[in-house]
Amino acid sequence: MNISFDNPVWWLMAAALVPLLVHLVARTRPKERRFSSVLLLKELVRLQARRARPKDWLLLLLRTLLCACVAGAFLLPHLGGDAEGGQGRTLVIVLDDTASMGAADGQQVRMNRALEVAQAAVRSLAPADRANLVTLSGYPRFLFDRPESARPLLLRELARTQSRPAASAGVAEALATARRQLDALPEVAEGKLLLISDFQTATMQEAVAALAESDDLCCVNVAQTSAVENTSVTSMSLTPAKPLPGQKVTLTVGLQHRQGAVAREGRVPLSVTLSAGNLRLSQPCELPCGGQTQVRFELTAPQEAGDWCLTAQTEADVYPGDNTRYLVVPVADKLDCLVIASDRTHVGFMLRALENIPFLRTLYLPSLPETPADFVVWHAPVAADVPAIQERLAAGETVLIVPDLAQDTALKPLLTGKEGCVAGELRTDGGYWLLSECAVDDASFELFEQAALESWLQAGIYRRLGAELEPLAGSGKVLMRYAGDDGAAALPALLRWQKGAGTLLLWNMPVTARDSRQGFSPLYLPLLAEQLNHARGAAVQDEPVAGQDFLQFLLPTGVSAGDVRLLNEAGEALPLAVRHNSLRCEQVAMPGVYRWMAGEQLLRTVAVNFPSEESDLRSFTPEVAGEMFTADAAVEGVALAARVPLWPWLLAAAFALFVLELLICRSPRAAQRTTGL
Repeated sequence: MNISFDNPVWWLMAAALVPLLVHLVARTRPKERRFSSVLLLKELVRLQARRARPKDWLLLLLRTLLCACVAGAFLLPHLGGDAEGGQGRTLVIVLDDTASMGAADGQQVRMNRALEVAQAAVRSLAPADRANLVTLSGYPRFLFDRPESARPLLLRELARTQSRPAASAGVAEALATARRQLDALPEVAEGKLLLISDFQTATMQEAVAALAESDDLCCVNVAQTSAVENTSVTSMSLTPAKPLPGQKVTLTVGLQHRQGAVAREGRVPLSVTLSAGNLRLSQPCELPCGGQTQVRFELTAPQEAGDWCLTAQTEADVYPGDNTRYLVVPVADKLDCLVIASDRTHVGFMLRALENIPFLRTLYLPSLPETPADFVVWHAPVAADVPAIQERLAAGETVLIVPDLAQDTALKPLLTGKEGCVAGELRTDGGYWLLSECAVDDASFELFEQAALESWLQAGIYRRLGAELEPLAGSGKVLMRYAGDDGAAALPALLRWQKGAGTLLLWNMPVTARDSRQGFSPLYLPLLAEQLNHARGAAVQDEPVAGQDFLQFLLPTGVSAGDVRLLNEAGEALPLAVRHNSLRCEQVAMPGVYRWMAGEQLLRTVAVNFPSEESDLRSFTPEVAGEMFTADAAVEGVALAARVPLWPWLLAAAFALFVLELLICRSPRAAQRTTGL
């Protein structure tokens, strides 16, 4: 093994000459004095100098060695560490700084232990060694394009690295890129890939398995336990998705408890605090161990249109990052409604009612545009229109279908996924059908008294879909039914299904005056309005991904880019870049609430939430062909570097030499010589 030095300041070794210079320059010369007879004294001085000369040389040697040891310690020598062929070593450190590393595991946060390991690994490198640092939160970031000999820069970067509340979508890509950097080294060079992580099962398992056969992979697991008990706020949804001013709404908060290393049964008491503007509400609940639950708040939307920010929070635990969640809901004075029909006359009195509903902004079109809307009223869709209807439902929109009452081809594909038709029925005997039942327990009828509904139910209907509709109802809720004829089944007239984030309404009633008398009733407009209003589902938003997405804002007409600012929760303005007719924040989004401002005017509010996949704190032990260590063993230098530091031994030797010098200087010979005189 060779001896090498981390600090090549060789001139420090000149300190070893200091005792010699002091010895030569500061040699004592006795002052001459005249006596009547000095023969006896001269002989005594000669004998004393002969005895002291060996001691002086010994002290000079001890002091020279002491200074040499102290100077050598400053050079940070170590034994071994040179790669074969003198190429130096290469170390690529992949440091997991995702959100799960911020959990308190035992007596220390996981990230702090990871930084100790990384710093110890960097300090073990020689000046000729090369290294690189890769962090994983959000997306992988390489400190250098290739490994460099820049140990001070690496240590400085590690000093400011912290766990970020973000997941990583590129763990596999980061490990593969680090692997390629090592593969690019000469064959005689020594390289090692050091992966420091808590090895969270949800994000790391597959990526590490791809490199399991690499014998130069060294894994350091900083998780002290295989799982940490944790509670989190997993979701927030508001029904309806876009409330009207002053409307009653329901907020649903989803909670989850994850078991620790020791599974237990029972329930975890918890309190959920809701902040909605100036309103503060708190609701206790019990969360089953290892399970989920929901807490609901009944609220009233603000009286003015605009963005409404809601915050749900639970008590902080060992992992406080996932105990808060945000939801920004638009409160609108008008909702967009698209009416799709080949001819506007086909929609009859329903179109006139929609155009007169105060909270609707109704637009008739012969075909479906790409423009999103809150409601889509579709007259007589066909089987080819089913994919477009499913897309609207997936986007959280409410779709009301007025089927082709002669023969419908869209309902069976939409409700069952199979092709088929539903035949219609037409009264040709001079009679008509009546509505006999309403689901009065449903919120969409709470504004109406039963007596008032009777007049509308007695309106004559001459055309409808027939008996083939009944089996298709499935899990849908029947809101209205026809009166049965001669013991026949009472066919559904109005049905509602929850389809993912959206709602599907089926209006099995005519909408033209020639086939129905309903349009003459003053209840038609409010009944239709209430059905649409209560059919809206929970809020569906394309939420920015924490640590990966950049917040963007499309400039509205008349607003200059120079007037727009993006403020975080602390009121600090974030740097923006102008891109055509939009603005983009130059920093990745982290959990919190952000406001786009033009002067004092609020343009838009955006919520960024903690990544829910990072709430799962279960860890696994990777089975790799290389080395696997705990954090404690890695900090001590086990297998991270094949070098033995020598500077502690040099300091110990310097201290021993100093003590030996004191013992020699305090020798009793001095007292003996004084007595002899």
